Amino acid sequence: MGDSMNIDQNNINELLNKYISFTNRISEENNYPNNIKHVLYLIIPAFIIKYGLKYENMILGCFEKIKIHINEKENNACTAYFSRILKQSPEGENPKYYTVKAIVLNQYKSASLVDMLDNVIHEFNHAVNSMINEIKYDEKQVGMRTGLSYMLYDVNDIKHVKDKTKDITLEEIINTKQTEDIIEIIRSFSKYEVHNEEFNNTFYALKHSIEGEYTSNAYYLQSFICKQLMENKTFIPTIENLRLNGNVDDIAGWFDNITGREGSYNELTLLLEKVLEDEEKLIKAKWFKKYKINKIREKMRRAMDIIKEYEDNCIFK
Repeated sequence: MGDSMNIDQNNINELLNKYISFTNRISEENNYPNNIKHVLYLIIPAFIIKYGLKYENMILGCFEKIKIHINEKENNACTAYFSRILKQSPEGENPKYYTVKAIVLNQYKSASLVDMLDNVIHEFNHAVNSMINEIKYDEKQVGMRTGLSYMLYDVNDIKHVKDKTKDITLEEIINTKQTEDIIEIIRSFSKYEVHNEEFNNTFYALKHSIEGEYTSNAYYLQSFICKQLMENKTFIPTIENLRLNGNVDDIAGWFDNITGREGSYNELTLLLEKVLEDEEKLIKAKWFKKYKINKIREKMRRAMDIIKEYEDNCIFK
């Protein structure tokens, strides 16, 4: 991604201080409590290191424009989410459509530092990967992009989602992997001597709550299916780049071109979506559990076959 950054003992403090003063400013402007501010001390430099200096302005713009909203009511089902409202500009104004965005933290008081970090990174990562070419529209519908996927609205009713594209589960799998990458970058700060005390205190608390390499609990089964794909040296860099730059409409054609079979990408994304739906139904099911598990296994095998097809035809893997 971007320009690769060489971090070493000589430049780490200068780098961190730059983003710490940026974080102090936005935290003061938004009245963020200290623990949010301290979590951002770790997150913001890690995002810049992950995506490269080429994207620095875009990333800082994302953290500046998209505020963290803390919900006093706790919600155990959902710790955080990326909230967006699609709006239409007054007649004749450009852009024709825009979004109002926030990251909402629900289960905030009782969340562990690791969970809070994972959630804030996960949601901001969706946001960073939706900054360029966020909205596309024609005379019939408006598409609002989250990474790979689109929420679709009728031009005459932009308050209600009409449809969603079928690649939301793949979007979540990639986003979960990148969240793990960013947490690994944060963990790598332990190699350096950092002079900022507040940074060190937060980092110390985090270091002691993660033992060994970090793995997110999100989308566990789907991530397991796509493990080989997430490690593929052609797939991940290409898809990360297209997604960050908002060129996602080319992905299906590119993927099918490698498998040599038209429709293979759409079939894979649909299977991942169905496995997630079936898994949710299975959790609630009282009857026919074995039958339902077999159905899930069947779809998992089919998805893994498509991934193997891709893998076999990749020159660089």
